[in-house]
Amino acid sequence: MDGGVILGCLMFRPIRVLHVDDRPEYGEIVTAYLAEHDEPFTVVTKTTPNAALETLAEEPFDCLVTDYEMPEMDGLELLSVVQRRYPDLPVILLTAKGNESIASDAIAAGVTDYIPKDDLTESPAVLAKRITNAVERQAYSRQFETLVETLPGVVYRTRETPEWDTEFVGGNCESLIGYPADALVAGEVTWGSDIIHPDDRAAVREAVDSQLEDGDTFELTYRIVTADGDEKWVNEHGQQVAIEDGEGIFEGFITDVTALKENERRLAKYTVTLEGLQRTTRRLLEATTSEAAAEIVVDGLESAFAFDTAGVWLATDDQLEPIAQTERGQSLIDEPPTYSPDTESLSWTAFEEGATKRITTMADHPDRANPETPISSELIVPLGEYALINIGSTEPDAFSEADAERVQLWADTVTEAFTRIDQLQRLKAREDELTRQRDRLDQFASVVSHDLRNPINVASGRLKLAADDCDSDQLDVIDRALTRMEELIDDALLLARQGQTVGETEPVALADLVSQCWGTVATADATIEADCDVTFQADPSRLADVFENLFRNAVEHGDENASITVATTDDGFYIADDGSGIPEDKREQIFETGYSTNRDGTGFGLAIVREIIEAHGWEISVGDSETGGARFDITGVAFE
Repeated sequence: MDGGVILGCLMFRPIRVLHVDDRPEYGEIVTAYLAEHDEPFTVVTKTTPNAALETLAEEPFDCLVTDYEMPEMDGLELLSVVQRRYPDLPVILLTAKGNESIASDAIAAGVTDYIPKDDLTESPAVLAKRITNAVERQAYSRQFETLVETLPGVVYRTRETPEWDTEFVGGNCESLIGYPADALVAGEVTWGSDIIHPDDRAAVREAVDSQLEDGDTFELTYRIVTADGDEKWVNEHGQQVAIEDGEGIFEGFITDVTALKENERRLAKYTVTLEGLQRTTRRLLEATTSEAAAEIVVDGLESAFAFDTAGVWLATDDQLEPIAQTERGQSLIDEPPTYSPDTESLSWTAFEEGATKRITTMADHPDRANPETPISSELIVPLGEYALINIGSTEPDAFSEADAERVQLWADTVTEAFTRIDQLQRLKAREDELTRQRDRLDQFASVVSHDLRNPINVASGRLKLAADDCDSDQLDVIDRALTRMEELIDDALLLARQGQTVGETEPVALADLVSQCWGTVATADATIEADCDVTFQADPSRLADVFENLFRNAVEHGDENASITVATTDDGFYIADDGSGIPEDKREQIFETGYSTNRDGTGFGLAIVREIIEAHGWEISVGDSETGGARFDITGVAFE
């Protein structure tokens, strides 16, 4: 099951939580905290770690929430056992007051998250949100691994050394070369010395260097030798992405084109008539779109056969659409037809059956698409699931069985080319997605790490100890600074949230959501007026992040007596305040990641807001409110 499906299932069913605490009454408290949250939870409480481990062996759970101080083993010891037996299970540690150092040790040991019990008393909603985030992060991690491992080719990252030292390999590595990806990364097998065919190694290096002189990308086709000693042909697309320590860093993907090269070799036994088709085959190896491949095919046919018309029909949306036609065919048939299951035609029948048809006399076939067609004989050649070739003549019996065999043989090569193009396009789409996810994770890792969490926890613990020893206004300043640092981390975590930006949607009552969010934000003496009795489809958890950010933004940039209004429009709703407003020349910048007018701000809040709004298919804009403050309009919402 991939991560996207996992996240969808989590939104559909309750999140299963196993809670461990030697005090049974605390299990009732945790269950009550989670019952107040919008998202459903199923909680099972065990009073001993051993009982919890027995339950884990019998039932599946999405998250483990454990106390620290317990008689049989403490929370860290339980964490160690769970990590060995269930490495994918998120673990959240609950610590009592005075256990800040334990929390720091837990983070170093790899706990997913920790929560002081005092924090739960002050804000029970924290537990539900932390559990949901932990489960979603784990689901995304499985999605990422599945995405890489199901790629139809091989994705790599390597250094430009004599051996092409490999740093990362994903996709179907072992099925292509016979060696596991770990062997390449560990250096037990090298691409330069063990995989590339000995006769091609120098040419590959020279071709890469030559193409890089004109840019940072390269493409080449060469032979490899597998672990079993078999010889294969591969096509490689690569790009230089960085230079480290004087060595080029390359990323790219490799696909198997052995079938293409084998068909090209088989074509070579035919007469000079097929030389044009062989040249076309080489051109097909360079095509990256179906449209380009179709044009190459008709050019090859025109150079190799004597006929009156030829064209390629591309399979799209349960029909065959004409995509390329020879010049001679355009003068004979001005508008080629589109074939589908709803229209009787020899072409659609051949495509469905996947078999070449040689029509010697078109007039003998009542199923012909056009009874008035000027074509008397025809070769109809399917190209797998991708396309169809039609070659026609105004003369009857214009094509021999040998012609049909030759075209069929060449069509096998063309089909492999379309297959390769489809793989390249899927690889490119997946590579782009992986790049976007990797960039988001890089941004996250640059702000939040264990090295940042640990000193904050230590400082918070020392601050509490200092407060017991002395009474100083400076301690309040330090406490506010540490609290702000925690807010920075939370904002960064939210921006780099792993998994879908928007999960499963459901009907959301806007008035109820506004009330809920207002109760979870520190609003000082601010007031809110809500006139928004509407319902629409949305992800309530993500949309709550929007309102919490905008409410917090209005209070922090206004004053303690800020007045906030939430109301509907014809196609959406707005949030307005009576603060100082946002200058017109800054209204686009405020949504950029890292931009903030507050020197203590992260600049993530409004970037998060726009990301969530756009993920719902809506739009957000900012202008002036009636009182001169800021007004955020969300449009494109379909009310139920």
